[in-house]
Amino acid sequence: MQAMELTTRFRDRSFEGGAALLAYDEISLLGSLISDDIRKVLDARPNTMRIYILAPFFDVEAVKAALDKGTAAERAGGNAPGSPGELYYIGLKVNPGHKSQLVAYRYEAGERAEVAQAQLEDELMQGWLFDLFDRHKGRVDAPPGVHFGKGSGKHATQFLRVANVLLSSTACAVLATFALTKLQVGYARRVFVDTASLLPVALAMQRIALLNGIWEAAPPAQSFSSYGGMDKLPSLGRGDVALISASTSGGMVDRLKEKHLSTDNSVTFYFLETVGSNASVDSGVLCNLTYRPERTFGYPRIQNYSPPECVLCKQGMLLAELEGDQFLLEKRGTKRLRISKPSQPQDARDVMELLARQKLLHVPMYRAHSPRVAIGVDVPKLLGNADVKQGFQRLLKRFTPHPINFIVLVDVSEAVVRNLLQEAGLNGNCAETQILAADAISQIPVTPAASVLVVIGYLADHALLRGINAQLRTMVPGGCVSYLAALTAAESARNLSDLRSFLSYGERGADTFTCRSVLDVMLTPPDGQQSSWDHELALLRRMKSSGAIDPYWEMRIEELEEASQDALFLKGLSGDLAISPDFVYLKTESKIELISQADIYAVILNLLACARNDNVGFRASIPRDTQGVKWTQTVYGQVLLCPSNFRDYNDAVLRAAFLRAATTQELTFMVDAECSREVLEVLHAELASWGQGKGDSLPEFLMALATRRMRLTSPDLETFMTSLVAASVAPHLNQLAARIPK
Repeated sequence: MQAMELTTRFRDRSFEGGAALLAYDEISLLGSLISDDIRKVLDARPNTMRIYILAPFFDVEAVKAALDKGTAAERAGGNAPGSPGELYYIGLKVNPGHKSQLVAYRYEAGERAEVAQAQLEDELMQGWLFDLFDRHKGRVDAPPGVHFGKGSGKHATQFLRVANVLLSSTACAVLATFALTKLQVGYARRVFVDTASLLPVALAMQRIALLNGIWEAAPPAQSFSSYGGMDKLPSLGRGDVALISASTSGGMVDRLKEKHLSTDNSVTFYFLETVGSNASVDSGVLCNLTYRPERTFGYPRIQNYSPPECVLCKQGMLLAELEGDQFLLEKRGTKRLRISKPSQPQDARDVMELLARQKLLHVPMYRAHSPRVAIGVDVPKLLGNADVKQGFQRLLKRFTPHPINFIVLVDVSEAVVRNLLQEAGLNGNCAETQILAADAISQIPVTPAASVLVVIGYLADHALLRGINAQLRTMVPGGCVSYLAALTAAESARNLSDLRSFLSYGERGADTFTCRSVLDVMLTPPDGQQSSWDHELALLRRMKSSGAIDPYWEMRIEELEEASQDALFLKGLSGDLAISPDFVYLKTESKIELISQADIYAVILNLLACARNDNVGFRASIPRDTQGVKWTQTVYGQVLLCPSNFRDYNDAVLRAAFLRAATTQELTFMVDAECSREVLEVLHAELASWGQGKGDSLPEFLMALATRRMRLTSPDLETFMTSLVAASVAPHLNQLAARIPK
């Protein structure tokens, strides 16, 4: 069996040459096998100046004997000092205090002679270990659009995976041999490894330590499952050994020290320094992967982020939580979110037609103000609509308990509710009724068998209603509760069904309480990330703070700070963006001028929500034992807004709405080269149209790029920026283009 070959470079003053390590795990070590492997090394790299032989499971006398029986020295070029193929073999030497060191012996036929520097150069060992790590892709780079959440709690786009290296008993033996030189323990009581993949290394270490007289007996070995199992780790003491696969912060060693582990009894196989960290490398590190100017190998420092301030999270990159050996093993798939006629069922069409043209809807532009609401609703106007008012009064007549002990108001005023009750002829039911706001519900005394009417104007915050329900169950045990809403927003048919089941279920089964709504609308709740307007305002403020900006941006900052609903989107050459008469998702035969930007944005949100649920609307029947199909980002797949949406719906206001309504992850086209190229074609078409007095959506595309909500592959972005620089666009757009990250 051929040796495992590792290579590195060494420097001796001004001289630099190659150094190869041939490692063996054989039942019997043959001189002819070693000779043949040396020949292959020199055939592939004739300028290899040093060749080292390591057979961890044989003592040095056996290695010397094998070399004597072969033609290794002749293969190596006669072993004349300074000639190619200078030959060494490596052994372990035990010093007082059970501290072992690696010793390199220059091979000379018939005798063994230690080199002048008996201890193997540490940089050679680290170079070989780096080669072992690098050739097996031990550094895992996250796919575009993804970053890792590591066991230490840090976030990064890279992760060190030593399991990739441990693919042979030879690799395990090499790591075990080198690791023994970092320990100073004569009696090993127990060996703990941070992941199960290191157990073969621990077993190899037992065998090698016994062979060389470093340990007196083979200690048991077990995994403590990294940070997740740290609390279950017993208190450590003298004789306990810890093997750590890899680290970028040294946090694992610190945690083990808290468990009373001696510093001399731990080994971290691989360490990569962190940007901005001044922490010194612990003496227990076997291989420091970090590049330094005097080195011939290494990686750049890794960038770690703390979760509250993680830049990657703020950019909308998917977080892949890693635990133990859980990892991405294949390229992520891509699904295209495409809007089509099935994305708007008839019930959704009816609701959007009823809500549009009345200034009922507004957009919560900033997440800090409305973290759980995708679209805001003017409830008094909504309940003033004749159709909605009639529908709500019908619900009151059908489901109001008699008599009413308490009325709880959620997003609706007392005056509006009293008027509705009066017009429904229910005043007689509430002569002694106590009316409370939702935040005063704790004032309700415990009243068994009481009746409660919960009136909701706009039910978008499901968590709020679940909290009210939990309180009422203890305040009115055995009572009757009706939840009646004018408008309910839910992200899917399953989500709406689950909410109603939760609010309705009680001690008498599924219909203990009542939950009804006049209108239902499908909307995906905000994802917790900042909105497009959050990003835009932050960018414009940075532009202003760094120098003079175009008057258009001054005006835009004022509009954003006022949260103007008439300026949701950036103006085009033709002024404010408005819908054209051929919009298929709202009737445009009459009163088209009354369709606001908020109405259009709400329609697009509704369409996207349905498309994310595989075009399954509220009226679809979903069995209780299935979860339905939902298009979401996962570690294994990316959902992207299909570029065909920009081609099929080429009104500037629709393109703007798509760019604002889609999530940052759905606009991360850099993860799919084909999607990125299709978006590039749209951008080029818009840029060409701008020069012809059209292309009104170009400002929105540029803002999406400048705020990094939309990202293309690097070649496509470079191509577009070249075209943009050569084109003639407005000065304020040039200022914005200068902010697009390269």
